[in-house]
Amino acid sequence: MQEFIKLTPVIDYEFALELTRSNMNFYYQKHNIQWEDHCFATNWQKSENFGVYLKNQCIGVLRQEHDLQATYLADLQIKSDLQGQGIGNFILNYVKQLAQIRKKNLVSLVVFLDNPALFLYQRHGFSITQKNEVLARMECPLTQPS
Repeated sequence: MQEFIKLTPVIDYEFALELTRSNMNFYYQKHNIQWEDHCFATNWQKSENFGVYLKNQCIGVLRQEHDLQATYLADLQIKSDLQGQGIGNFILNYVKQLAQIRKKNLVSLVVFLDNPALFLYQRHGFSITQKNEVLARMECPLTQPS
């Protein structure tokens, strides 16, 4: 399936908003967090946004931000019926490779502790560096290509 996956910076904002809201709804309700569209819009403006396409159909969203040292994985969303098929693996490899090309030292993210994606991140070399009762900050150090 990975040969049919591509990422492109052209993406429909409304699709990204709806997919993210839908995928995160369970965690927001469970942890009594209020979803706010204006926060998503503000973060959208400051992130580098990609559509994840499978056979020319947009099936996901990747949002990332950068500083001098790190890439911050702000959002990785895949349509729920396509999760667990290796698409997240493909995207994480892409994120890490792009960060290395851009000379970043690490990739960082925040995930709900009860989100199964936490195990995906661990398999990709991320470890928990901070946590509270709900969220974990994870980091993956990168080695620079020689």
